[in-house]
Amino acid sequence: MSGADAGWGSVVGKAIVLQWAVILILAAAAWPLSGIAGAVSLVLGGAAVAFPNTLLALWLTIRVHRVGSLTAPALLFGELLKLGLTLALLALFVTKYRHAVVWLALIIGVVGALKAQWLALWVTRKG
Repeated sequence: MSGADAGWGSVVGKAIVLQWAVILILAAAAWPLSGIAGAVSLVLGGAAVAFPNTLLALWLTIRVHRVGSLTAPALLFGELLKLGLTLALLALFVTKYRHAVVWLALIIGVVGALKAQWLALWVTRKG
């Protein structure tokens, strides 16, 4: 693995770990406020965003390692799949756990996972 590949993996890995950490920290904070249902709803909302993001990062990392670069169509295709999987997971979670979902917690989980990506840009920047 070249130095550029290793740098890519390090930054992407930190961003993914940070995203999952934010979700778990928010869920731990939600637990005393809204009980186990709130914490689980928050994790489900965050996971609906973070799991597809993790898969995309893994796929792009493998692609960078094998091909050496990323093309715009590859990024667009990956983002489209990530968006579709995010929507599918949200729909699945909401329909499966319809009566137990704490909506505010679910939405906070989604927003927290999305904002963690911006936080990752700040944490993983060089210099």
